[in-house]
Amino acid sequence: GYGSTQTSGSDSSLTAGYGSTQTAREGSNLTSGYGSTGTAGADSSLIAGYGSTQTSGSDSALTAGYGSTQTAQEGSNLTAGYGSTGTAGSESSLIAGYGSTQTSGADSAMTAGYGSTQTAQEGSNLTAGYGSTGTAGADSSLIAGYGSTQTSGSDSSLTAGYGSTQTARQGSELTAGYGSTQTAGADSNLTSGYGSTGTAGHQSFIAAGYGSTQTAGHKSILTAGYGSTQTARDGSDLIAGYGSTGTAGSGSSLIAGYGSTQTASYRSMLTAGYGSTQTARELSDLVAGYGSTSTAGSNSSLIAGYGSTQTAGFKSILTAGYGSTQTAQERSDLVTGYGSTSTAGYSSSLIAGYGSTQTAGYESTLTAGYGSTQTAQDSSSLITGYGSTSTAGYSSTLIAGYGSTQTAGHESTLTAGYGSTQTAQERSDLVTGYGSTSTAGYSSSLIAGYGSTQTAGYESTLTAGYGSTQTAQENSSLTTGYGSTSTAGFASSLIAGYGSTQTAGYESTLTAGYGSTQTAEGGSSLTAGYGSTATAGEDSSLIAGYGSTLTSGIRSLLTAGYGSTLIAGLRSVLIAGYGSSLTSGMRSTLTAGYGSNQIASYGSSLIAGHESIQVAGHKSMLIAGKGSSQTAGFRSTLIAGAFSVQMAGDRSRLIAGADSNQTAGDRSKLLAGNNSYLTAGDRSKLTGGNDCTLMAGDQSKLTAGKNSVLIAGARSKLIGSEGSTLSGGEDSTLIFRLWDGKKYRQLVAKTGENGVEADMPYYVNDDDDIVNMPEDDSV
Repeated sequence: GYGSTQTSGSDSSLTAGYGSTQTAREGSNLTSGYGSTGTAGADSSLIAGYGSTQTSGSDSALTAGYGSTQTAQEGSNLTAGYGSTGTAGSESSLIAGYGSTQTSGADSAMTAGYGSTQTAQEGSNLTAGYGSTGTAGADSSLIAGYGSTQTSGSDSSLTAGYGSTQTARQGSELTAGYGSTQTAGADSNLTSGYGSTGTAGHQSFIAAGYGSTQTAGHKSILTAGYGSTQTARDGSDLIAGYGSTGTAGSGSSLIAGYGSTQTASYRSMLTAGYGSTQTARELSDLVAGYGSTSTAGSNSSLIAGYGSTQTAGFKSILTAGYGSTQTAQERSDLVTGYGSTSTAGYSSSLIAGYGSTQTAGYESTLTAGYGSTQTAQDSSSLITGYGSTSTAGYSSTLIAGYGSTQTAGHESTLTAGYGSTQTAQERSDLVTGYGSTSTAGYSSSLIAGYGSTQTAGYESTLTAGYGSTQTAQENSSLTTGYGSTSTAGFASSLIAGYGSTQTAGYESTLTAGYGSTQTAEGGSSLTAGYGSTATAGEDSSLIAGYGSTLTSGIRSLLTAGYGSTLIAGLRSVLIAGYGSSLTSGMRSTLTAGYGSNQIASYGSSLIAGHESIQVAGHKSMLIAGKGSSQTAGFRSTLIAGAFSVQMAGDRSRLIAGADSNQTAGDRSKLLAGNNSYLTAGDRSKLTGGNDCTLMAGDQSKLTAGKNSVLIAGARSKLIGSEGSTLSGGEDSTLIFRLWDGKKYRQLVAKTGENGVEADMPYYVNDDDDIVNMPEDDSV
């Protein structure tokens, strides 16, 4: 009955009420009520009520109610209610209710309810409910519910529910639910749920759920879910989910999800998702997703996604996506996407996308996309896209796209696209596109496109396109296109296109196209096209095209085309085309074309074409073509063609062609052709051809041909041929020379004698009489 106590021998059957105590030998069958205690021998079967305690020998079967405690020898079968505790020998089978605790020997099978604790020897099979704890020996198999903790010996297989913790020896296989923690020996296989932590020994296989942490020994294979952390020895293969962190030994292969971090030793292969970070030893191969960061040792190959950062050792190959940053040691090969930054060591080759920045060591080759910036050491070759900036060391070759800026060291070759800016040291060769700016050092050669600006050092050669501006030091040679501006130092040679402006130092040679402006120091030679303006220093030679303006210093030689204006210093020689205007200093020689205007200082010689105007200082000699006008200072000699007008200072000598008009100062000598008009100051000598008109002051001598008109002041001598009219002042002599067919004869009259009045015109009539000219016919 209820609360009873029973004791029986072998093979007995006992039944007790609630709270009873039973004791039996082997082979007995016991049944107890609630809260009972039963003890039986081997091969016994015990059944207990709720809260009972049972103890049995070997090969016994025990069944207990809720909250019971059971103890059995080897080979026993135990079944316990909720919250029970069961202890069994080897090869026993234990089944426990919810929250039970079970302890069994080797080769036992245990089954526990929710929240149970199980302990077993080697070779045991344990099954636990939710939140259970299981401990088993070697070669055991453990299965646990949600949140369970399992510990097993070597070669065991563990399976745990969600959030469980598992620990196993070498060669074990572990499977855990979500958020579990697993620790295994060498050669183990671990599988974890989401957010689990797994640790495995040598040559283990680990698989983890989302957010798990895994640690494995040598030659292990690790697979983790999203956001997991993995650590492995040498030769391991790691696969991680999104945002995971993987660390592996030498020769390992790592694959990580998006945003993962991977670290591997020598000869490792790493593959990472978007935004990952990878670090590897020498000879590693790294592949990273978008925005990743990769660091590798010597002889490594790195491939990164968009916006990645890569750092590699010696002899590495790096490939990065858009906006990436790459850093490599000597002899590396770098390829970057758009907007990337690349830094490489000695003998490296760099290729960058649009807007990239590249820095390379000695003997490197750099290729960049549009808008890139490249910096290289000596002997480097740089190729940049549109709008790029390139800086290279000694003996470098630079090629840039449109709008690029290039700076190179000694003995460099630079080639730039349209609108580029180039700066080079001595002995550099620069070629620029349209609108470029080039600056070069000593002994450089510069070639620029249309509208470019070039500045070169000593002994440089510059060639520029249309509208360019060039500036060079001494001994430079400049060639510019149409509308260019050139400035050169001492002993330079400048050649410019149409409309150019050139400025050169001493002993320079300048050649300009049509409409150009040239300025040179003394001893320079200038050649300009049509309509040009040339200004030269002392001892210069200037040659200009049609309509040009030339200005030169002392002892210069100027030659101008038609309609030009020439201004020269002392002792200069000026030669101008038709319609030119020449102005020269003292003792200069001026030669002008038809219709030119010449002005010269003291002691100059002027020669002009038809219809020219010449003005000269003292001691000058003027020669003009037909119809020219000449004005000279004191003691000048003027020679003019027909229809010329000459004006001279005192003591000048004037010679004019037919129909010329001459005006001279006192004591001048005038010689004119037929029908000329001569006016002279006092004591001048005038000689005119036929049909001339001569007018002179007092004490003058006038001589004219046939049909001439001679008018002189007082005390003058007038000589006219047949048909001439003579008018002299007081005390003047009028001489008419007449030809009778054999010889000349003279008719002489003096004013104030024989009715000859002063200042009245006289001629010889048909009767050979000297008579007064009627008023209507007088001049």
